[in-house]
Amino acid sequence: MGRRFLILVLCLLFSMIPFAWGIGDDFDTLLSQGNKHLQQGEYFLALHELGLARDRATTPPQQTQAQGLLGVTHYQMHHFDHANGLLHKAIDSGIGNSSDRARWIATLASLQASRKQMGDARRLYAEAMKLAVDNPGVRTSIRLSQLPLLDPAQRLAELEQIRDSLKEITVPLDRACRLLDIGMTAQTLGTAGVPLAYYSFAQARSVLTDQEPRLLADALGGLAQLYEDQKRYEESLSLNQQAMTALRDLEEHDLLIGLEWRQARLYRYLQKPALALAAYQSAIEHIEAIRQDIPIEYHNGRSSFRDTLEPIYLGFADMLLSEASHASGATQTALLYRARTTVELIKKAEMEDFLGGRCAVHSNDNTLLEERDASVAILYPIILQNRLVLLLSNGKEMQQFVQTVPASVVEGAARRLAFRLRTNSSDIQFVSRQLYEWLIAPVESWLHQHTIKTLVIVPDGVLRLIPPAVLYDGTQYLVEKYALAISPGLSLGESKPNHTHSIQFLVAGMSEPGAVVEHLPPNMIRTLSHAAERDAAHNSDRPPSRALPTGDATTDTDPIRGTDREILRSPSVLKHIQDRLILPGVVKEMETLSAALPNTLLMNTTFTLSRFTQELEQNAYSVVHIASHGVFGGTAETTFIMASDNIIDINELERLLQSKKFLDQPVELLTLSACQTAEGDDRAPMGLSGLALKAKVRSTLGTLWPLSDRAAPIIMAAFYKGLLEPGVSKAQALRLAQLSLLAQKEFSAPFYWAPFILVGNWE
Repeated sequence: MGRRFLILVLCLLFSMIPFAWGIGDDFDTLLSQGNKHLQQGEYFLALHELGLARDRATTPPQQTQAQGLLGVTHYQMHHFDHANGLLHKAIDSGIGNSSDRARWIATLASLQASRKQMGDARRLYAEAMKLAVDNPGVRTSIRLSQLPLLDPAQRLAELEQIRDSLKEITVPLDRACRLLDIGMTAQTLGTAGVPLAYYSFAQARSVLTDQEPRLLADALGGLAQLYEDQKRYEESLSLNQQAMTALRDLEEHDLLIGLEWRQARLYRYLQKPALALAAYQSAIEHIEAIRQDIPIEYHNGRSSFRDTLEPIYLGFADMLLSEASHASGATQTALLYRARTTVELIKKAEMEDFLGGRCAVHSNDNTLLEERDASVAILYPIILQNRLVLLLSNGKEMQQFVQTVPASVVEGAARRLAFRLRTNSSDIQFVSRQLYEWLIAPVESWLHQHTIKTLVIVPDGVLRLIPPAVLYDGTQYLVEKYALAISPGLSLGESKPNHTHSIQFLVAGMSEPGAVVEHLPPNMIRTLSHAAERDAAHNSDRPPSRALPTGDATTDTDPIRGTDREILRSPSVLKHIQDRLILPGVVKEMETLSAALPNTLLMNTTFTLSRFTQELEQNAYSVVHIASHGVFGGTAETTFIMASDNIIDINELERLLQSKKFLDQPVELLTLSACQTAEGDDRAPMGLSGLALKAKVRSTLGTLWPLSDRAAPIIMAAFYKGLLEPGVSKAQALRLAQLSLLAQKEFSAPFYWAPFILVGNWE
C-alpha cells in the first residue's frame, strides 16, 4: 500500500518536530498532529490539521513548515499540482536550516520523478544532497529516494552501500527507520535481494520496541512476507500474528490491511477456510475505514486498485464462491449474494480510479433492482485466475455457474474478438462462438425457464471490450434473443423508474470542426498531423468513417506546447487536420433526426461550448444526442467530446447536467454516436459509465468502435422510433434498431450494428 514511501516520509520528517523556532502551543499541536496523520496514511485528516496550522501561523518559519508538510501530503495523494506549488513556496522562501530545505527539495525531486522528469529529479536530488551534507540521516533517505533512477542492475549494490553507511546514524530509531526502507526496497529485487531484506528487517526488529508499534509491525511484517515467499507458512503466520499483536488496540488501518490480507492467504494455504474468510473480512473492513485516504496511484505511478484493493476483494469473493459451491439452500444463496456484494466493491474502486478520486462515486442500494421486473435477469461474470464464475439472478434467486477456463484464456479470446470486430474480420462468428459457450450457454436453460426478455450484464475487466449483442451460438446472435444492457456495477448509478411523459431532445452535431483543433491534446494534434501528411502524400481519399487515426492520442492532456503551436500555425497543415476530422455522415444523421424528433438542433457553428452550455442551463432536456468526435481513454482526464470550437470534458458535462433543473428530472439518455474508445484498453469503455455517473445521467448509449457513417443515420432513426413507442424500453429499442440493420444485407456484419452498447438504466 505504498508503505515504503510512508517509511521514507517518516525518515525524512523524523527530526523535524519539535522545532527550534519558538512555535506557540496551538500551532505546535496542530502541526504535530498533522505530521502524525501523514505518517499513518490518514491524508485527509493530515490536510485538515496542517491547513489549520498554516492558517494559525504567525511567523514566516511557521508558514514555511506548514506549507512543506502540506506539499508532502498532497504529493502522497497524487495531487501533483498542489504539491508542486506548496513545495516551491516552502523552498523559495529561503527560510529554515539546510536539513529542512533538503527534505522539501528531495520530495520535490520525487515528484518530478513521478512525472517522468528525470533530469529535473536528478538535479534536485543533487541539490538536496549538498544541503544535507551534515545530516547523515537525511542524506541516507535521499539516496534511498534516488534508487528508482538507477538501472535495476545497480540497485542492489547501492542498497548494500547505503546499509554499510548506516553506522553514521547514531540515533537507533532513526537507523531502524532506514533499515526498514532498505528491506522493503530489497524485497522488490527478487531472489538476489532476499539476504539483504532479511538482514535489514531483522536488524530493525532488534532495535525496535513496543514503544514504536508501527515500525515494529513493519519489521515483523517484512519478515513474514519473506517466509511466505519461501512457502514457510507456519513461520510466516507466527511473525504476522506478532506484527498484529504489536498494533493491538490501535486503529492502524493502513498497516492492518496488509497484515490481515497476508493472514487470509496464510490460513488459506494452511487449509483453514473459516479463519481465512474472517481475515479477508477484517482486511476489507480496514479498507473501508480509510477508503478515502487510499491514493488513486501510489507514488511510483502504480494503481492502488490493481495492486491492493482488487486482489483483496477478489480473494475474498473467490473464497465465498468456493464455499458456496459446497453449500445449499439459504446458506448457498447468502454466500453468493455476499460474493456479489464484495465484487461490487471492486467495481466501485475501479470506477474511483478511473474518475480520479475516492469520493467520486456514490453507491446506491440497487443490488436487487432486477426484482422490479420478472422478465429481467442480471448476468454477473467474475473472472478468477483458474475459472470463470457466472452469477445469474432475477431477484428471487441466484445461481452460480462455473466454467473451468483460466483467466488468461478468457481474456485472450475477448481481446481477439474485440480486434476482429473493430477490423470487420470475416471470422467474427467463429471467435464469438467460443465466448458464447463460456458466458451464455451454461445459463441458457435457466433463462428459458424463467422467460427472460432483457439481460443486464455486468462485464468484468476485458469483457468490457466486447458488446454482448455479438455473442453467437452457431445460429443466432444474442441480440436476436434478448434485449441487452450493460451495468458498470449494480450499486453504481441510479436505476429507479422514471415516469417521464414527454421527451425533449437536444440534438448536437459536428460534421466540420472549427477552433476545437487548437484545444485538442498535443499527442492527438501530432497524430492527426501525421495522418493528414500521409493522406496528402498518397493522394488518398478516405472512405466515410468516424474513426480517428490511431496513435497515443489520449495519453497526453497537457496544454499545447510550443512545437504543437508551430504545427497549427501552418494554414495548410491546419486545413489538413480539420479535413481529417470531417464527419460527412453526421449531416445525414442530423437531417434524419431533426425531421423525426421534437428537438433543438445545434450543428457545426451553432454547436459551440457556450451555446451547448446555454441550452442545458435554460432548458430541461430528457435526451441529449451528440454526433461528434469524442474519445474515451483510460481515465476521466483522457475522455472528452468535441464541440465545434472547444472540447467538452467529463467535469464540464457533470457541471451542466447536475444543475438545479436536472436534480428532480435527470437527463434520461445521453447518446454519443461518433465517439470511440481507446483500442485495447479495458478501462476505456468505463468512460461511458463514468460519464453517466459523474453527470447523473440515467443511461448512456455509445459505441465501442467508430460507427459506420452510412449505418449511423439508419440505426439512430430506428432506435428513436422504437423509443417513442409506448411501452418500449431503451434496451428493447436498441435491440429493434440493431435487428433492423442486421436484416439488411449491406449492414448484416456485426461491424455495422454491434458497436452500440446501452449503459445504465435499461427501462
